[in-house]
Amino acid sequence: SDSGKDAGRLSAAWQLYKAQEDLIKVAKQFGVKLTMFHGRGGTVGRGGGPTHLAILSQPPDTIHGSLRVTVQGEVIEQSFGEEHLCFRTLQRFTAATLEHGMHPPDSPKPEWRALLDEMAVVATEEYRSVVFKEPRFVEYFRLATPELEYGRMNIGSRPSKRKPSGGIESLRAIPWIFAWTQTRFHLPVWLGFGAAFKHIIKKDIRNLHMLQEMYNAWPFFRVTIDLVEMVFAKGDP
Repeated sequence: SDSGKDAGRLSAAWQLYKAQEDLIKVAKQFGVKLTMFHGRGGTVGRGGGPTHLAILSQPPDTIHGSLRVTVQGEVIEQSFGEEHLCFRTLQRFTAATLEHGMHPPDSPKPEWRALLDEMAVVATEEYRSVVFKEPRFVEYFRLATPELEYGRMNIGSRPSKRKPSGGIESLRAIPWIFAWTQTRFHLPVWLGFGAAFKHIIKKDIRNLHMLQEMYNAWPFFRVTIDLVEMVFAKGDP
């Protein structure tokens, strides 16, 4: 969630995907059985989403019958609040873990990787140009969201900011996401996506066909796009 706050969701998700691939390569090289430990937020802006789809969209060879997950505090009640919810949550994790192991996704094509690398760069530039380089953004953020009120509420285990006098960069990911959620604007989820798609299609219209191919055949890309679309549907600009 912190990487998403710093660079935008598209870049954060893609870099995490590639980091897992690199870890698996090193583990295989030295004969180590690696178990991935995921810290997933409850909201899409903090890396959350449907458990089953999240597991199935992981890179090939990253799940061999086991994984670990930290369930964030805001979703503990909905996942483990009652006995039948505990059972259902365990079902989701077990079914998806087994399915990923028995039918792992194919590795993305080199041209897909190159396209997403370029999109991630554009998305990050657009995101940071608004969040960190626009001089009026901090004022807008504090006027449009209850961020300051969150900081005065005794509902967290840590202060909302790492530095009391700091700006967006010192704000922790949880109040950053929660503040935007209260406005139903969900800016951290989608900011940068539009610029990335516009750039890549304007550069070569044939890239549109490749994007459609990626969506149909690459679970990671499909889940990423579907989650952003879902947030758009829930939003109220």
